[in-house]
Amino acid sequence: MKKHSYLAMGCIAIGLLCAAVRPAGAQPYVNAPGRAIAGGDDASTIAYNPANLAFLPGGELRWTFVYPRGTGYTGGNAVDAGVSAFGLATGLRVDWLDLKTPAGFDVSQRWLRWGLALKLGETSAFGTTIAWSFSDRNEFDGASGVTSAYTYRPFSFLSLSAIARDWTNASGRTYDVGMAFRPYKGQRTIELGAEASIRERSGEMTARGTLGVDIPRVGRLRGEVSVSDFESSSPNVTGMVGLDVNVAYLQAGGGAVVGKGDGGFYATAALRTFRDPGIRLPKRVSKVRIDKVPGVRKHTALLRRLWQLAEDPEVEGVVLELRAEPASSLAHAEEVGDAIRRLKAHGKKVICHLEDAGGKSLFVCSQADRIAMNPAGGLRFAGLSSQYMYYGGVLEKLGVRSDFVRIAEHKLAAEQYTRKDSSEIGRQDHRALLAELEGIFMSDVGGGRRIPLSVLRNAVAKGPFIGPEARAANLVDVLAYGDEMDRVAEEVMGGPVRLVEDKPIPEAPTYWGSPSKIAIVYLSGDMIDGESQSIPFVGIRLAGSYTIANALKKAREDSTIKAVVFRVETGGGSSLAADVILREAMLTAKKKPLIVSMGSAAASGGYYASVVGGPIYANRATITGSIGIFYGKVDVVGLLGKLGVGTEQFRTAPKADVESFYRPFSDDERQELGIKVKQFYDLFVARVAEGRRMKPEDIDAVARGRVWTGAQAKDRNLVDHLGGLREALAEARKRAELAPDTPIVELPEDDESLLGSLAKLAGISAAPQAPLAGVLIPAALMDLAKGLAPLMVFDGSKPLARLDWMGDVSFGGQTAVVDDDKP
Repeated sequence: MKKHSYLAMGCIAIGLLCAAVRPAGAQPYVNAPGRAIAGGDDASTIAYNPANLAFLPGGELRWTFVYPRGTGYTGGNAVDAGVSAFGLATGLRVDWLDLKTPAGFDVSQRWLRWGLALKLGETSAFGTTIAWSFSDRNEFDGASGVTSAYTYRPFSFLSLSAIARDWTNASGRTYDVGMAFRPYKGQRTIELGAEASIRERSGEMTARGTLGVDIPRVGRLRGEVSVSDFESSSPNVTGMVGLDVNVAYLQAGGGAVVGKGDGGFYATAALRTFRDPGIRLPKRVSKVRIDKVPGVRKHTALLRRLWQLAEDPEVEGVVLELRAEPASSLAHAEEVGDAIRRLKAHGKKVICHLEDAGGKSLFVCSQADRIAMNPAGGLRFAGLSSQYMYYGGVLEKLGVRSDFVRIAEHKLAAEQYTRKDSSEIGRQDHRALLAELEGIFMSDVGGGRRIPLSVLRNAVAKGPFIGPEARAANLVDVLAYGDEMDRVAEEVMGGPVRLVEDKPIPEAPTYWGSPSKIAIVYLSGDMIDGESQSIPFVGIRLAGSYTIANALKKAREDSTIKAVVFRVETGGGSSLAADVILREAMLTAKKKPLIVSMGSAAASGGYYASVVGGPIYANRATITGSIGIFYGKVDVVGLLGKLGVGTEQFRTAPKADVESFYRPFSDDERQELGIKVKQFYDLFVARVAEGRRMKPEDIDAVARGRVWTGAQAKDRNLVDHLGGLREALAEARKRAELAPDTPIVELPEDDESLLGSLAKLAGISAAPQAPLAGVLIPAALMDLAKGLAPLMVFDGSKPLARLDWMGDVSFGGQTAVVDDDKP
């Protein structure tokens, strides 16, 4: 439901309740010492500024006690319970007050308050509290009142609030205005507050100033000064100083209240679903479990979590429980391996525990301090292999004729639909690519495990391995069951450890409002014209030009996004889609820093869309290049004939049906197509030359459809730097002058097709290994289905810039579900 719908419903509910309230005098409540009305964002805001309840980071249960003597404070107890989610917040509060009346006698009074707040975007909120009183004395029982507030946080360092208290009661109506300021880079480290309150009828005014300072490894120091009774020769001055101590989900605080009399004290305690900076928990070893191969966005989520663990002072080690391959490609495995090295660079020990593992698990875990394997498990790895399918024979048997025109002899994608096997050039290219990937694999595994290359090659050739064989080959260090990992961790850490499941505690926001951010814009899947889609059961995601272009435009026009990392994970597709996306990327790069990060593949149309003029980062094993174009269609007349279907076409001009699936190209048409394909190829080369600031002839020399690894592309000036997503984000922060903890947003927000969404609602994954997919399409035929899918996705009217599809580069290991849901 849209936010304005929540707002309308909330306003109606509040209006109905407000109409029924019985006016009261000023509504007293237990104060929240040291909290600015514009800056506070805990559950006690139900009483002092209900708008700020919308900024509560989660759920909170809070108790506050104030015992004043001779001061302007109201004494008593208060309990608050509040929760905020999806821009809507609500809460209840009960105050038990001990009041001294003007007549000189004491009164016990209780107030019940209900607060409702609505977040209006990222920078403002509106809230209302309705209060009811209860007392043994009739004159103090049954009263009610309404307080409404608005808070505006235009910058990460500034918050402004306006509050109308008891506005349903003319005799008690009071107006508050306040501001809070965070002078240190907008961070919560230091906060200053200034506010004023004026009673409408009497004109009585109170001024108040607050201070909040974070004390590292403890909590927050709070102080305040209030001044009232300005007309008197001796104004009433009261103050407070106190300390909040934070431990995980708990907060406890207290301090002294001083004034004209003898002073007093306050105490507070809270249980929350989030935490503020404070006392560190005992050191722990975090256990991170991977049950499914991470898809594109889950891969990013895994990296970000490992980076956070590296920076976490409460973490002394990490155990990676790999029950599936930790990456879907060697390039992604490089980035996970880099995250492990980063953990070690920050003094953390890293341990892997394997069961039925493959080569990518070995590649990643070779960077760890220790590899343990289930004694009944194994390492299903004996080297790298790749397989390519050629559909010319099956299409011929079906009576389907493939008709393709390509430019550049290394542009091999069209061969898959016209031949029964690879051409000699294709065979050489495939072997060369596999050799490059093997070199990267052996280098990292050999270096991490400290095994000479010749020894490693001999060992790998003897695979696959059962557990004892893997240990004998020095590919794992120890055999241990999952329940024995505490012992293994103690051996690695050199003493007792606290091994816990990795469940990060949500942190309270560091900044107000909508702080500066970095956007990661994903280009993932076959590139098509229009909106993004997916093909359920086959596991194919299609990146729509409109969807990706709109995501880039959104990142460009959002003033809070200061830099963009364009994460490219595609082997290409429609050349028009590539050009549409490139245009938006270039416009974005002119307005703010745009860094390209190539993932598993950024080839053909994917490479085309990457040459925006900004720096390009690629992993060594990224598949890139493939600069070339092909164009074609299939003629299904033969298939229809076998099915008993006859076709008959009529046209008003010779080429009116040139793109029809019901006839082949003529020789003249094929010749003309060759000219058009050459024109598209020249445009491709020109775009790359412009983006890379090179001469077209130099681009052509490394183009012509050739596929390169990222390492090879770096040597040929097709990319600027070797590095993964971490390095690209660091470059973005550097160019935009952003802090290391700058928030990250991921775009597009939702690129899933309706069919895919419905399938998920029904409990069916779009991944190829989903149970129903195995019934509809047997696993043995899944590669065939995925390879033929482009014939259904792309029609014959579009020139294609697409990499030839390989079933996989196999690293061994069991086939596992690729988890491509958003984190």
